[in-house]
Amino acid sequence: AWSKLSQGLLKRRCVGLCVSGAAGNLFDCILAFPARGGDWSFCSMPVCLVAAVVATALLQPKAVAGETFSFDNFPAPAGRTLQTLHAFYLLFDEEASHNADQQFVEFSGLVARPTGGVNVEAFRGYEGLQVSIIRHTDKKWSLLDLHRFCSVQSDLKLGLADKVDQLFLQKLANETFQDVDAFVHVVDFSESPKKRVKMPIVRGGMYVLILSNCGTLSDATVSGSITVKNSYGLLPGTEYRKLFLYGLLLVVYARLVVTWRSLYSSVEMKTIMIQKRLANIMYFGVVECCLWSVFYLVWNIIGTRLQTLYVLASFMTVAKATLSYVLILVVSLGWGVTEPCLDPAVKKKIRVLRLAYVVFGFVHDAVIGQAHSLSTTFAVLCSLPLSLLSIYMFSWASTAQSQLMDTLKEQREVWKLEQFRHFRKVLILAIVLAAVAQIFHVLSMVLRFKGTWDTWKYQWLITDGVPQSLFLFVLIAMQRLWKPNQHNQLPAADGVSERTPAIQVSPSTAENDDDHEIAWAAVKGASVGEGIARRRGEVIGAQFT
Repeated sequence: AWSKLSQGLLKRRCVGLCVSGAAGNLFDCILAFPARGGDWSFCSMPVCLVAAVVATALLQPKAVAGETFSFDNFPAPAGRTLQTLHAFYLLFDEEASHNADQQFVEFSGLVARPTGGVNVEAFRGYEGLQVSIIRHTDKKWSLLDLHRFCSVQSDLKLGLADKVDQLFLQKLANETFQDVDAFVHVVDFSESPKKRVKMPIVRGGMYVLILSNCGTLSDATVSGSITVKNSYGLLPGTEYRKLFLYGLLLVVYARLVVTWRSLYSSVEMKTIMIQKRLANIMYFGVVECCLWSVFYLVWNIIGTRLQTLYVLASFMTVAKATLSYVLILVVSLGWGVTEPCLDPAVKKKIRVLRLAYVVFGFVHDAVIGQAHSLSTTFAVLCSLPLSLLSIYMFSWASTAQSQLMDTLKEQREVWKLEQFRHFRKVLILAIVLAAVAQIFHVLSMVLRFKGTWDTWKYQWLITDGVPQSLFLFVLIAMQRLWKPNQHNQLPAADGVSERTPAIQVSPSTAENDDDHEIAWAAVKGASVGEGIARRRGEVIGAQFT
């Protein structure tokens, strides 16, 4: 009883944290609204959190279904053939295995109908069409002989089969289908679907969905659904741990945002470009993890994926990664460090790379989401462009960093030089770890087709755990290096109070000489007022000359 109570509290704690955190931040925004001069832009993050929690509550159904595969007038295979359609992944729970309500497979509303205008009564009693799920082991098809998978009369005499022209499995005479982790259901020809048939599952692993036809009928369709429920809910075993991963990441990103905002308020100085971009990345991380958490939570409740949530979460993942890589690149090129603005040709090249990364990122996420149902060659080829683009961007950033560090050394910028030395070490370590993770990812996909089927248990770690952890590691390192302090801040303009907005000129939009001088003064550490005064003095001196 205590174990069940603890599990129930743990499941509700994630939702409670989201509700309380979102409500607290939204209340903070409401209190700070008058001081912000009516600006609601800083409240976008808690509003998104509240909206996500409300969406979760609205989408929660009253009844629990399961991980479902539906047949909707699906064509039946030809006579004496079979089709593998889907793979269900179950994480074994020893305590729940004795309770049929916790782990089970349910055949619901399965019915077959002939095509071509044939009367269904002509095929009543046909039992050769069957839907099965069979546990896949390291020995591949140890239960199923792909050369002889239909029972014959001799099997019936030996007691190895109950009927002729049905699915035949390699088992002992005194064993049932469930004893060998096989669950077989006959699809009847009828106008009305049969009642639900539920069978308990006592072992975890990968179960393959098979539609077989051991009779002579070919022209028919199948309708109905197959539901497989894990003890923890309705997520596949390959996705379940991602629910806790993104819940934990949501807490970490929220903590980073709070810490960053406290650092902003602790110093009365202007922020530099990289600090603003880091804040945007952290906000993107909060929204991304919130969307993924809601996506997996809803999937665990209703048993099917909501494509809208999936697209939104994938978009935030790709946008966050694109923003981060572009930031690393432009900072390595010296923008906001030694250069007030980048060359127009370089800007154009960066825009092209950014667009390409977004496209390849979406392709990569779509392939990763269906990796278990795609061939290894196709999955690797779809992931290759993003990997090559990432390598190119990091190579460019590494070369630019070397040149930037030489420039800082010449200018005797000791503090900035030390920053970039540490930053380069962090990037090298992250690249090495990412390369190792990518190698293991490719090896896992290759081994999947060579009999090592248990790799699916750790797929979440390779596809989401390691990349997200590495990204967070680099983000925290950048946050520590460029945190707001006396070294990483620009002094406020002379004569500008804390509550009066200062004159801001972005280096990227400096189009004339005055703006260029102002931006360059900001890069060098001078105030905007000093830049204007120096520029005006030079102009007046030139006029008198």
